[in-house]
Parts: sequence; C-alpha cells; structure tokens
Amino acid sequence: MTSDSLTSLSIVENRRSARLLYVIFVLLLTGRVHAGLSPDTLGQKVMNMWIQVGGEAANTEVVFPSIPSEYRFPDCATDPEIKVVRHLQPGRNGLELSCSQPFWKQSVAVELEIYADVVTVESNIRRDTVISADQLRLSRMNTASLHQGYFDTVDAVAGTLSRRTLRQGTPITPDMLDQPDLVERGQPLTIRLNRPGIQIEMKGEALNDGHLGEGIRVRNVQSGAIVFAEVIGDGLVQVR
Repeated sequence: MTSDSLTSLSIVENRRSARLLYVIFVLLLTGRVHAGLSPDTLGQKVMNMWIQVGGEAANTEVVFPSIPSEYRFPDCATDPEIKVVRHLQPGRNGLELSCSQPFWKQSVAVELEIYADVVTVESNIRRDTVISADQLRLSRMNTASLHQGYFDTVDAVAGTLSRRTLRQGTPITPDMLDQPDLVERGQPLTIRLNRPGIQIEMKGEALNDGHLGEGIRVRNVQSGAIVFAEVIGDGLVQVR
C-alpha cells in the first residue's frame, strides 16, 4: 500500500471520527444522550431479566469476568438495547449491547452465579466406605459450576457408599455414591408377601447381593421356590 493510500485512509477515518464526535456533541447539548452504562447498572438490568424468567435474586450474583468495575460503556441517545445470545441460565451467558444513535455494538460475557448450601467432604473419605454424617458439612458454593448435580442436606448423603476416594472440601455429586448392600448373597433373610388384607413372612436365602430398592433373587427355605423380591430393609425383602 502506498503512502498516498495510507494518507487517504487516515483522512477517511478522521472524518468518520469527527462526524461521530459531532453527533455526540449535539446530543449532549440537547440533553438527549445518556451517560454510558456502568457494569453495576447493566448487572441490575440482567438481574431483572433473570427474575422475569423465574430466577431468584436472593441467591444470585451477576459477574462480568472481563470488564473492570470502573468501565463505562459508550454513550447513547437512549438506553442501549440488551439482547441475550441464548436463554439466560446459570453460568456463562452472552449479551449483545447496541445503540442506534450514535451507532455501536458490543458483545459482553456475563456469569450468573447461583449460590446454595452444598454438601461437601469435611474429612477425607476412602473408597468403598459407608459415609457418616460427621464426615460431611454444608458449604456455601456457586452451584452454576456443579453440572453433575449436588446435595443440599447431609441426611441425603449419610449412609451411602463412596464409589471413590473423596478429598476434603469436595462437593458431593450423585455419581460419587452408591447405595450400600443391605443383603449379601447366601445371607438368611425374611421374605414378606403383602396382599390386600394379609401379610405373610417366611424364611429365605439371598441368591444375590442387593441394596435398598433393588430387586434380587431369593429362595424360600421351606418350599425351595426361587422368586424375585425387592430389598426393603436390612435382611428384609418383599415379593413384588
């Protein structure tokens, strides 16, 4: 590119800048330009949008990860239009701000952090361990990053079996847990038969291991019959 071409481009850009500054100057004189939005003001607008789609303000924080708090968006004759790239959801979202006079557009990343009490590991838990309540605690955490789910009560986790070693501070997710076996293969147990108006119990033997709610094969000790039954307690199954 020649020096003349560069000079021509520079002149064009300077003219464009001058026109934009002139428009802003006229708008300022007439009182029709709005001062640039601050991140706090934009955050409140995003919060209002979140509430409108059913979100709760009490446990939500709006964060702009790439914008400093002192930043100001460009001036605009009206409030800039705010469009959400996709539906608002916990975690990362995209916004598009635009102004018609003077014309400008700007893309903004925004994080919706949703806080809740989450069950975490109080002390290290070894693999294949039945978890006790004193090994757990409730911690205030941003749940937007807990894509595998979480628990909000200690009782929901206590008594379950750890599928792997869990380190202190780890939030508990459902895929980390198994239900402990209440029945072991070869164990004597009670078979319960429930029918309208009648309940019969008989001695049996487990032919499979089984946890609460699991269906296993059991043998009726007296008749030798093999049936499927649901584990409903420690050493207790019920015929379906």
